[in-house]
Amino acid sequence: MKRFFSFFKPNKPMLSAVLLGAVMVFAHAPVAIAPLALISLGGLFWLWQKAETPFQSMQIGLGFGLGYFGTGVSWLISSIYLYAEMNLVLSVLAVLCFILFLTLYFILAGWLVARLKTAQRQGFNWVVVMPAVWVFAEWVRATLFGGFPFLMTGNTHLMTWLDGYAPVFGVLGVSWAVAITAGILLWLVQSRAWVGASLVLAVLWLTGASLKNVEWVTPKEKPVEVALLQGNVPQDDKWLSKEFLPTLKRYVGLTKQNLDADIVVWPETAVPAYYDVVERGALRSFIRDAQLLNTDILLGVITRDDSHRDYYNAIVNAHNPEQQYQKKHLVPFSEFFPFSSVLQPLSELFNIPFSEFTPGADDQAPMTLGGHPVGLSVCYEMAFGEELIDSARQADFLITVSNDAWFAHTLEPAQQVQDVQMRALELGREIARSTNTGYTIIVGTNGQLKAEIPPYETGVLRGEVQPYEGETPFVQWRQWPILILLLGVMLLLVWLKLQARPSRKTTAED
Repeated sequence: MKRFFSFFKPNKPMLSAVLLGAVMVFAHAPVAIAPLALISLGGLFWLWQKAETPFQSMQIGLGFGLGYFGTGVSWLISSIYLYAEMNLVLSVLAVLCFILFLTLYFILAGWLVARLKTAQRQGFNWVVVMPAVWVFAEWVRATLFGGFPFLMTGNTHLMTWLDGYAPVFGVLGVSWAVAITAGILLWLVQSRAWVGASLVLAVLWLTGASLKNVEWVTPKEKPVEVALLQGNVPQDDKWLSKEFLPTLKRYVGLTKQNLDADIVVWPETAVPAYYDVVERGALRSFIRDAQLLNTDILLGVITRDDSHRDYYNAIVNAHNPEQQYQKKHLVPFSEFFPFSSVLQPLSELFNIPFSEFTPGADDQAPMTLGGHPVGLSVCYEMAFGEELIDSARQADFLITVSNDAWFAHTLEPAQQVQDVQMRALELGREIARSTNTGYTIIVGTNGQLKAEIPPYETGVLRGEVQPYEGETPFVQWRQWPILILLLGVMLLLVWLKLQARPSRKTTAED
């Protein structure tokens, strides 16, 4: 027990790791200073190299995780304390527990580094061992228990030569390139290996630049005109009964002003009620009129089954209400509670409306909108590139909706924009995103923002979305190349480590 508590006792390397982890956050949006990721990872790799025991290496991982996620997902307190109205002490405790959970992946990385590194090969450790372990830890974090792909390292180098790897290897491929770059720079500074380090760095970055110039997909037919509504309804007011009709009037009014668009998109749960209720009541005439128009109008709304036991975070096409999309990948501890039968008392502490959604079916087909097959997603789903592949394969472009009012004026909305940009690169499809408070954007297949409107204002983003055809290598191969490469590197490192061990016979003779 004493050793367990000593693991959390601060020391100089651990505190340095905390600072490095916090610095890493500012390589992400909204600050987005990409070199900070290289400085942060380089410092972490240096600390790991200096660590003499697995215990110390794991402590450094703990410190880095506390700094990284303690700063990077601090926005969770906004939804839990300000909007779910949980007690402040319990809110802080809940967020701290989640941060500690995410930090476990860095502790695992620290242990693996300690087991696989060799004291005599600093450059090899920094360029091969630690980047591979870093990417392995990111993959596990993005996969295990449904995945928590917050603040993926690859997002820090959007709009650089390294994002050329995204359409081929996905965000993990960019993460690996960033980590290798950090290792090379550390090797160059510490060992003065100017020729070797510079050569590897040039090959890495020039390859990314070359891939960036490849046209993986091709435009298809003429652009589609979209109108993305941003109602800017404060989260405090969203679920108040007195604000229900004013909210609907706001969105209906914005829609009527933009009926000349091919597609009008309302944000996630813009309608704070069940669809079957508003279809018979407050939106009855609007939905009937919409069915007579040539414009597809996507409503962010809650649907439920006939038994009224299962309900879904959904998108319904008011022009053709039979077209519906139900969110498949739900947010844990927000849209559903894992082990809810056991943790029912905990779920009751989170006073979040509609916090027990049912996931939609995995095989939902794209909607036909504006004359094109269109893939849909809701909020958190945009963080999972591989899960969107089947939809992207069948679609000419993608539409996603979100309600970031839960995290207004925090780091989270800008972080989500980077997820959208990365998905556009990976999937080779333009993406239109409608949100309640921002950021409402249109992203091109190169990951750049084609159009946007200011956040935290009521408005409509009018723009064109270009349909595309063809597939990127990432869509064809998924994550298999990265996983095979990771497996190969890990097996090589284990083999080298075993080869470096003195045999029992040699030890006995000595």
